[in-house]
Amino acid sequence: MSGPVTLGAALGRGRENNLDLLRLVAASAVVVSHAWPLALGRGAVEPLEAALGLSLGGVAVLVFFFLSGMLISASAAADRQERGRFVLKRVLRIYPGLAVALIVTVLIAVDGGATAGFGELVTYVLRGLSLVSLQHEISGALVGTPYGSVVNGPLWTLFYEVLCYGVIASAIWSGLLDRVWGWVCLAGASLMLWAFPEMISQQVAPALAYRLNTLAPLLLAFVSGAVFWRLRDWMVLDWRAGIALLAGASLVAGQGSALPLMIVAMGYGLCLLAFRLPAVSPGMDLSYGIYIYGWPVAQFVLCYVGPATPGMLALLSLSAVLPVAFLSWHLVEKPALSLIKRNRFRAHRVVSP
Repeated sequence: MSGPVTLGAALGRGRENNLDLLRLVAASAVVVSHAWPLALGRGAVEPLEAALGLSLGGVAVLVFFFLSGMLISASAAADRQERGRFVLKRVLRIYPGLAVALIVTVLIAVDGGATAGFGELVTYVLRGLSLVSLQHEISGALVGTPYGSVVNGPLWTLFYEVLCYGVIASAIWSGLLDRVWGWVCLAGASLMLWAFPEMISQQVAPALAYRLNTLAPLLLAFVSGAVFWRLRDWMVLDWRAGIALLAGASLVAGQGSALPLMIVAMGYGLCLLAFRLPAVSPGMDLSYGIYIYGWPVAQFVLCYVGPATPGMLALLSLSAVLPVAFLSWHLVEKPALSLIKRNRFRAHRVVSP
């Protein structure tokens, strides 16, 4: 592709991009990153974390939140007059796959020696569906593995992702973001939340403080993606700018104050990779399936293979989770998403002569 291209023009091309591929890589990176603590036990440090202050999985989660911020903003704006449709799309994208994954996780836990009764297993599924009050462990499950009875660790991010959906959709639908000052306030609030974690006292409200401190970097990435969407018609995607941003971010890598610049550089680089390279579409979105099944599949592998090095576990986990994600997409996620198109078609038929 030659000549200047704006982000707005690139987004206007529909699905002719590498977004699904980038999400696939990010989800796979989470599986690779988790291989270290799962293979070596709690507290194991993944190599990238020593250099950046963030693990490979941490960077991958920021990638997800940035891309979601950009795409969810576009979706919320497009569905401003059909808010129920926006909510339905989000529900159908998250819950059917999650519900099946929670049940599969329970089966893996039982196969891995869980001593939990039926009530605890049902509670695990229901708390997982709540997103708010997750239960990470099942009694007696997987006790022979280095990480013990934690059956599906990564699901905690789903609560914060849905929360970010609500923040940006509400801000758009309320008209707050119809003016530049609204965007300035939103970006400033997300930056303040990250920069001043002591705003909420750990002593006065420890649970809230924990939630907000966990949310802060994720919201910063999400709002950054939303700001990119807002500036889409002015943001030219140029490789030279991407290299300059990457160089600037690398100079401050590892410093506590570097995260905002790193997210901006990362986000701009993602846009270049998504929209300035020839489109390579996997033809399906396996990222969610890899993300929600990666941890329990890795624990299952350890139960049957025995001790493994992080590298070996990463390779085995990816090999095992890809077909699981394939089945999740074709048997659960894609059919659920097709309900949106079907319902819209029926609605149009009702009002058509």
